[in-house]
Amino acid sequence: MTTPRFHPVGFAPTTEQRTIQTHSARYIIAMANAGAAKTTTLALRIAESVKRGVSPDHIAALCFSAEAARVLQTRLVEIGLNDKLARRVRCTTFDAFALQVLHDHEGHETPYLPSFEDVAPHVRSAVTEVQRINTARRNPRELWLPEHNAPIADFLKIVRQMKAQQISPEIGDEDSVASRAEALNVPEGLFALFRQLEKARAGDGDGCAWRTEFDATYDLAMLLTQGNEPVSLPGYRVVIADELQDMNPATLTCLEHLLEQGRAWFTGAGDFDQVIHRWAGADASFLSAQLGANWSGVKRLPLTTTFRHGPAMAVATHFLKSKPVESGRDHDARLRLVRYADSEDEATKLVAALLDWQQRSKRLDACAVILRAPHQSIAIENALLQAGLGWRLEGLQSYLLRSEILMLRGVMAFALEDYESIPGVDKRFQVLQALELWQELSWGERRLDDLKTAAVQPELFDAFLKGRLLRPQTVADKAAAELSDEAETRAAHRLLDQISRLRREGQHDEANALLRQQHEAAETVDEAPAQRNARLRLVRALTALHDGPADEPAHLALSRAVAILDLRGVAKRLFIDPGTADMVAKSVEGFLDAARSINLPLRGFAQWLRTAEEKSAELRKRKTVLLCTVEAAKGQEFDAVMLPGLADGAFPLTGWDRTEEHNRFYVAVTRMRDELTLFAPEADAKLSPFVTAMKLDTAIAHGRTLLDARLTGRNDRGF
Repeated sequence: MTTPRFHPVGFAPTTEQRTIQTHSARYIIAMANAGAAKTTTLALRIAESVKRGVSPDHIAALCFSAEAARVLQTRLVEIGLNDKLARRVRCTTFDAFALQVLHDHEGHETPYLPSFEDVAPHVRSAVTEVQRINTARRNPRELWLPEHNAPIADFLKIVRQMKAQQISPEIGDEDSVASRAEALNVPEGLFALFRQLEKARAGDGDGCAWRTEFDATYDLAMLLTQGNEPVSLPGYRVVIADELQDMNPATLTCLEHLLEQGRAWFTGAGDFDQVIHRWAGADASFLSAQLGANWSGVKRLPLTTTFRHGPAMAVATHFLKSKPVESGRDHDARLRLVRYADSEDEATKLVAALLDWQQRSKRLDACAVILRAPHQSIAIENALLQAGLGWRLEGLQSYLLRSEILMLRGVMAFALEDYESIPGVDKRFQVLQALELWQELSWGERRLDDLKTAAVQPELFDAFLKGRLLRPQTVADKAAAELSDEAETRAAHRLLDQISRLRREGQHDEANALLRQQHEAAETVDEAPAQRNARLRLVRALTALHDGPADEPAHLALSRAVAILDLRGVAKRLFIDPGTADMVAKSVEGFLDAARSINLPLRGFAQWLRTAEEKSAELRKRKTVLLCTVEAAKGQEFDAVMLPGLADGAFPLTGWDRTEEHNRFYVAVTRMRDELTLFAPEADAKLSPFVTAMKLDTAIAHGRTLLDARLTGRNDRGF
């Protein structure tokens, strides 16, 4: 290790940090633990480069989120680098960097679509074109194609993963769709739609028509590897990358070309036990095989000391991941395992733990409840509501806003003829959208306007039920669904004008034939078997709810309706990702459990849901606890973390990759600074193996020994 030229203010770097700061290797990969000051270490490397004569303008720091880039730039100033020099270092995201390169290459701005909702109209247009092409085939195929928002979001997530893997849509090859889909192990309809969407996004040859999140990285990677003209990249002397565990083939392609362009020195840091973004293309086997494989003399250096939590948690993490972990905090972290009998008991004990934390710390907003799956929030949200505690959400929606629950609320409102139980135009509009989705009704250009009209007044709800949901779709309905109101009016006027002209000319038979044709179109049923079955199921479910005893508990009535509606089977048809369909089923089960816990008849439960929604909105105006998924918690830290649902089969979740589940658990528990509370079933046989692996009793005892030794002057620091 050479002598450092940059000396930070306010702290003394560890030996590991100094080694990374001053190492002479051209390529350095820092293998870090959670909370091991990766960002600070990368800032030290940047500051050292500046002190050794590298212009800040020739340094780029690339991250995977705008927040991480902002924190890195701020950290440069915090450790003592001159503010003006720090601002000249380019700290940005991979995607923003790629977007700038593409802008310079293309010479113009490309429209940016920031959300799934913005991309959805383009997906629907692509669906229409794929359907047209398929219909024109000699032997049309049965294709899965999304039309409603939820399946479109599901489709776009899979497309994002395909792009992260640098999969080419092969726009010019019509005959390759089926074979490419088979090779990729995806449905033919999905690949055909991906291909059509990319064809539309490519525009008319004058440049890209639009981009959404991560498209720039994909487009740049494809240009660099398959483009017909060279792309000019900046010639940086030093390139830094944070959160290397989120690297995927597309970002690695961009990074390697950038390094080659400037023959740059590279330092990156990551915790490879935090690889959980499979949807974004991150994969542990890819990282181990490809990251650094093309670099000569790459040096892999450790960052084992965590500054986030104390020795007890460091020891528990060592046991969990079988790797060296050392604590840099003289702090006795509190680790607890709370046992529960069932989901209701768990929610009660979790709220009690929150109240205890609030009483001791006065900071409810410094605590996070981290969930493995969204359906776990149902019992917790209800318990928080009853306790008068506010909550905010990241990475998931409140259960009252999930499409499957909105659909069931709509079914209840129709059966009870109680449309006031769904308050407000926006909420009624969401319910109608959910009903159309779950009834597998086709989407048309004018459909959203029709739904908004029906949502304006509760009375129009009933008209929507009878006129749209319960009546078989006819040829005329299907044709009208594809037209705007204005276009439908023009078509009707043209027909009347044509009939009047024929009668004036004495062609009464022709005029009568047009009238018969119009009548037949209005009478001829034209609905897919799935739509017909869904409509008949809805009729039976509404009848079962309407005719049930008025005092029957809601959970019994709703259980019958859910069975009749076959929501699990419908979910498997609507969502291409089996994991999404499974989560929907668990969400419905959680909703039924909530109804059982509330123990009100159907009408009372519907009104309770409305009241709960209004009360939760009021509670959110106060200090709130965070309810979030593991994915949303990644990159954050909290004074206290509570992790419920630690049963085998729930975490790790059945059917999911065991290694990635292990990493998710590691991410969740290492978000804590001061306290970690784990909630697990009473029976040891049902306990998550990840909890067992932490050896909590041993970790607590050994952590206390290490802390005592440190406080008395001995040098033991951890494993």
